[in-house]
Amino acid sequence: MGAKSFDVAVIGVGGMGSAACFHLARAGLKVLGLEQFGIPNTRGSSHGATRILRLGLHESTKYVPLVQRAVELWDELGELGGDRLFHRIGSLDVSVPEGAIFTGSLRACQAYDIPHEVLSATELSKRYPALTPDEDMIGVFQPGSGFVLPEASITTHTNLALAQGAEIHGMEQLLSWRKKTGHFTLRTDRGDYEAGQIVFTTGAWIGKLLDLPVEAERTVLGWFAPFCDFANFSEENLPVWIVDSEETGHFYGFPTHGIPGFKLGRLRETPSPSVDPGKPRVEPNQEDEADMRQFVSRYFPSANGPILSMVSCFFENTPDRSPIIDGVPGVEGAWVLGGFSGHGFKYATVTGEIAKDLVTKGSSTQNLAPFKASRFVIKASS
Repeated sequence: MGAKSFDVAVIGVGGMGSAACFHLARAGLKVLGLEQFGIPNTRGSSHGATRILRLGLHESTKYVPLVQRAVELWDELGELGGDRLFHRIGSLDVSVPEGAIFTGSLRACQAYDIPHEVLSATELSKRYPALTPDEDMIGVFQPGSGFVLPEASITTHTNLALAQGAEIHGMEQLLSWRKKTGHFTLRTDRGDYEAGQIVFTTGAWIGKLLDLPVEAERTVLGWFAPFCDFANFSEENLPVWIVDSEETGHFYGFPTHGIPGFKLGRLRETPSPSVDPGKPRVEPNQEDEADMRQFVSRYFPSANGPILSMVSCFFENTPDRSPIIDGVPGVEGAWVLGGFSGHGFKYATVTGEIAKDLVTKGSSTQNLAPFKASRFVIKASS
């Protein structure tokens, strides 16, 4: 018997890949999804209970149309799955007035008429008593922003894809892939398959599978127990937030949800040295805790209680920290959607829709020009 054949194979069934499987299967394609770990899992970039979704993005206005469409699809996904996946609790972007966090967020909100308020340090601390900003800080509040649930969204996308007829395999690692006349051949540690097209949504593993400049960076998330004023850290009293401080660094976080405690993590302006995602991870340690605690003690002092949980995950960084959403250079019918550099999960729903459009039409209604692989000096190989 020959290898089982599919219209499209999706490699990596995490946040992006599960969404791709769903949208491709809903379009009527025969879909194979391959995930080397479990679905969902804690080995990649799609775990930790919550992920920030901001509408006016300080990184660049080029992302705003993506996240606006993503929000529509997050709402739809929640309705299809029967559970709310996007929580609109608002967001804060806080820095000094000339800081990129404040100026970039304000620019994006103004460019796309996104509802927002500008709040002084006094107004910030009065409205959100958990936060104690520096006197010279200023913030942008966006009421339409919030957070999404990563594990629940992967589960929902995967179950809906299965219901649409997709064949999805967990615990199966891709060993090799090759382009042949009219199709691709795939070999895994469990068998052989054929697919008309192939979509790579492998996150931190993209640089290992493709000759593309995507490097994995270790990062750590932590959950702290507030020692007083616990209610100040609830969804009703604290939005998602980013605080950029010259003294402590760039941190982001959430109110209490899903996992006990007040959650935060660091985004480094210059990424840490790259790591091999296939090697044993360095588990969170007291040095990681101390880094987070020096921030918490200054800006969220009443949360500076005992550590409750820490977990490591990956950012998958490109040189310009912007994703690659494009065909694999030199390989017709192969697509890559990755390198989201620590700010990608919010786009998972629209990324799945884009994958469907690229496979079925070879193009997208979204402007993908900023995300071309050709902006890097690369040579594709398979």
